[in-house]
Amino acid sequence: MKRVTQSLAIKSIPLMLIAVLAGCGGDDGNPGNPGEPGGPPASEINSLDITVNEVLFDSGVATINYRVTNEVDEPVVGIPSATYIAAQLLPQGYTNAGNASQWQYFTAESCSSSCDGEFIDHKNGKYSYTFSGPFDGMNDIAFIDGATQRVVIKVGGDSLPDGTALPITNQYLDWQDEGSKPAYTRDILDMQSCNTCHDDLSFHGPVGKGKYNEVQACVTCHNLAKVSNPGNVFAPMVHTKHLTGFPVSLADCQTCHAPDEELAQNMNWARVPTMEACGSCHTNIDFPAGQGHPTQVDNSNCVACHNSDWTISAHSQEATDTVLGQFKAEVVSAELNGDAVNFAIRLSNPATNEVYVDSADKLSFISDLRVYANWGISIDYTTRSAKSIKLQDATPISGSNGVYHYQISGLTLSADPATDKGTLALQGKLCSDQTMLADCANTDSSTTIKSSHQFFSATAVTELGRRVVVTNETCGSCHGDQQLNYHGSRNDLEQQCQVCHNRNMVADATATNPGASTADYKHLAHTLHAGSRESYPNINYPGNIGNCAQCHTTDAAGVLTAALPLNKAVQPLAFSDGTFTSATSAICSDCHLSDTAKAHMTQQGGVFKGSEADATAGTESCATCHGQGATVDVLKVHPIQ
Repeated sequence: MKRVTQSLAIKSIPLMLIAVLAGCGGDDGNPGNPGEPGGPPASEINSLDITVNEVLFDSGVATINYRVTNEVDEPVVGIPSATYIAAQLLPQGYTNAGNASQWQYFTAESCSSSCDGEFIDHKNGKYSYTFSGPFDGMNDIAFIDGATQRVVIKVGGDSLPDGTALPITNQYLDWQDEGSKPAYTRDILDMQSCNTCHDDLSFHGPVGKGKYNEVQACVTCHNLAKVSNPGNVFAPMVHTKHLTGFPVSLADCQTCHAPDEELAQNMNWARVPTMEACGSCHTNIDFPAGQGHPTQVDNSNCVACHNSDWTISAHSQEATDTVLGQFKAEVVSAELNGDAVNFAIRLSNPATNEVYVDSADKLSFISDLRVYANWGISIDYTTRSAKSIKLQDATPISGSNGVYHYQISGLTLSADPATDKGTLALQGKLCSDQTMLADCANTDSSTTIKSSHQFFSATAVTELGRRVVVTNETCGSCHGDQQLNYHGSRNDLEQQCQVCHNRNMVADATATNPGASTADYKHLAHTLHAGSRESYPNINYPGNIGNCAQCHTTDAAGVLTAALPLNKAVQPLAFSDGTFTSATSAICSDCHLSDTAKAHMTQQGGVFKGSEADATAGTESCATCHGQGATVDVLKVHPIQ
């Protein structure tokens, strides 16, 4: 019998798997006693942790001894089923020069009412599984001494005998033949990178309850040794699936391949170019036929042209960030002057810490730089059409040395301007040549700046302004760091969009789903992501639509902004026929469309298509049951993560 003997702590996947390979003195002998009972068994289980104590080999047959605990390290006894997947990793270049490392699937064995191998529950939180045979020869794959080996353990999705539900977990162990830490791995991607957009991604089961929810589990099966279609090998399969509906530029590989120093092969996307990986995005290229690219029959020559520096420069935001680092526009003062706002802009170069002496109309690299203004944040703005000025076409009223003064007139003021506030939103495009600003007369390339906003009162700029419901960071979890541009160059999803897309946008009175017919930002965002807008019928939201925290942020008190009651500034939904739906009912009915749901809202004081007076009378009592801490708090009944 061979016993894996050297202790090895392995990488944790989100459920904090700690695996240790520990052994006794020699290579022979019988397995030791599984141990004494580990304390009272767990009665409450929110997550599962697995500790692999040892892997034993007897005539090439592996036995995995492991312990399962809950989130407070209490033993979990009576697990009714499990799946065990075994694979080995061929090193980079093993199959041919230039080829990436490749997983080879051996087997997947399951235990429930019966087992492929032998499963033992030691009744103290410890378990053993012996595979049905030696890995060598399974699936016609030869076991390679010295290769990195992997076993994935999947448990959960069912219940203990007492009815306690078990959450699904996939946890894995990598080792080398003699028990040492693997000499090489393929740690390219962490599941958290996927779940910034997908919430809790899982496959091979009902939506949200799939059996496999870790990249490390997926790759053990989705490889050439297991799948019959090369398109279902993990890397090209994932690339292909993201070609349609991807919410950010496909050219930015680091949207998914986020930098992570803990992943040894994190930069393989740039360092190890292959026809299989690159061709799954560059679908217009046929490498062997020489179509769209010089003829390549294998991967041996890829890196000769496509070195990592070149690949990074062509497939990341690095050049864009360098250009943007040379320009900053900021509002430094603002005040009301009748129905106008007088404001000053400072233009500077953060890369050199210098101001641009000239005004925007004299800077040759500015393609577009404009400022929008709206007033009345206390009522979510007084008008749907923010007033604007194009600074590249405007002569400043006054100013010098980088600070110039302008005016935007025609604002609609609220009832008491002295106690209200407004917003200035700034957007634009800069002419650029690769990583440098350039004269617009000499280049057709442009770089969109990151839009920004500045609140102001009747007398000065102010940090406090309109409530923050979503942020550029929460939106950026899917859409990238202000990479989603509407109307050309508007990408401040936190506050800029709302200066026009506000409560003054009306809904179609004849629409089945009124929220899907208005451009009021809150209704636009809800219905757009739900795929219920006729102009965007094919939106396939990648996360759980009920997870409000995917987009919503928290307020100063740490409460998610989706909570009830609503902020007092939220106004009812206005219709094209002059009727109104009360604010809470309007928002909830964006998703909860049924007649039963609407009847419930009406019974609790909600008003649908009534007068403005009725819709603002404050009769809604939704927060009584659905407010913070209430019986059916919206933050409890939605699957918020």
